[in-house]
Amino acid sequence: MKKSYKTTEKWWLGLTVLFYALYNMPGFPVYGDANAALWHGALTIIPLWIIVYGGMAILHKQRRLRKRPDQSLQAADSVNTDDPISKGGI
Repeated sequence: MKKSYKTTEKWWLGLTVLFYALYNMPGFPVYGDANAALWHGALTIIPLWIIVYGGMAILHKQRRLRKRPDQSLQAADSVNTDDPISKGGI
């Protein structure tokens, strides 16, 4: 059984690399052409942002990180404050 998050990760990585390569294509747009630069940014940077952040959101839904029990607020309150954190010597 193939896990769905592996397929999602492959598509996410592939699309990210593709749009990053398209954005960094040398010589395009022509230097000094503002209209071409705006179109180039709209067709590469905006999809790249959507792919990166949308992919992270989808992968986070598929593979949530587990909460460790020692990270709770009760564990933070029970820290022994009598012991110095560092001796600090020269």
